[in-house]
Amino acid sequence: MVEGYGLGTFTDGTKVFAGVVAGDQVVEIVPEQLGPGIVTTADIFGAWDTVRGALPDIAATAATAGTPVSALRILPPVQPRHIFQAGANYRSHVAEIIVSGKAGDDTRTDEELEAAASAMMDERARTGSPFFFSGLPSAMCGADDDVVLVPESAQTDWEAELVVVIGAVADHVTRENALDFVAGYTVANDVSARDLQFPAEHRPLGGDWLRAKNRPTFLPVGPFVMPADVLGDYRDLEIQFRLNGDLMQHDRAANMLFDVPTLIAQASAITPLHPGDLILTGSPAGNGGKWQRWLAPGDVMEASISGIGTLRNTCRATPGKKDTA
Repeated sequence: MVEGYGLGTFTDGTKVFAGVVAGDQVVEIVPEQLGPGIVTTADIFGAWDTVRGALPDIAATAATAGTPVSALRILPPVQPRHIFQAGANYRSHVAEIIVSGKAGDDTRTDEELEAAASAMMDERARTGSPFFFSGLPSAMCGADDDVVLVPESAQTDWEAELVVVIGAVADHVTRENALDFVAGYTVANDVSARDLQFPAEHRPLGGDWLRAKNRPTFLPVGPFVMPADVLGDYRDLEIQFRLNGDLMQHDRAANMLFDVPTLIAQASAITPLHPGDLILTGSPAGNGGKWQRWLAPGDVMEASISGIGTLRNTCRATPGKKDTA
């Protein structure tokens, strides 16, 4: 169920189409309805300021002209040119990393380590910059698709994240006007093979982020993009992750180390951001390393953000490998 309205990409088995979601119904956006050449959600975000005013009227027809969401397959809601990903961007996550990485000869208590971590993060927020890495659109899958685990990893992890969807070309924008370039928000689960991310041979180089995070299906995104003006203040959003029903992650977007305006401003200083591009804003504490629990075939992952929706993805073995679930 969607409160207000959202945007998504769907297939009914015969065609792929963009649609407006309201309640539990999807209204297909037909060619020319929003203007010449506007067909996909990427087209819609490319003309966001022009077409956004027509979307509530389309949503209002859902009760009479819609198709049940349950009758459709939900695809990733947008096809980005760029995917920026922010690492270690939640205070809880950074503190967890520092405490769990305590050296054997460090005599400080966990409380003292957490206090030191908090002071370090305050200083980094004042004087530092976000840690970015890039993702591949080919890693994306839909809100209900299976995630295919790779046999060479025994430590595959989850990361529920709030995602910013860009709605206009952003090139060296300031922090003060950065939110003007946001079309909306969605949900991602940044699945990561930790034992491939930091192998001994690559650790001196900072890790192998491409190999660990960009396998096909390792980036579920969706289910829909909720427009920023429908969703309200992103800082009030709650992020949760459940594994087989057990709560593993829970935090609020207000607890980011670098907030959304800062992420947009600094990413746009690296390269121009284009409509439909994604910025993943980081993940809270509670990853597999904390629980010493890694993903296995049959596990059901649920990444949820209040007001946006839930990704529900089942882990499967690589085809040809035995699925023991």
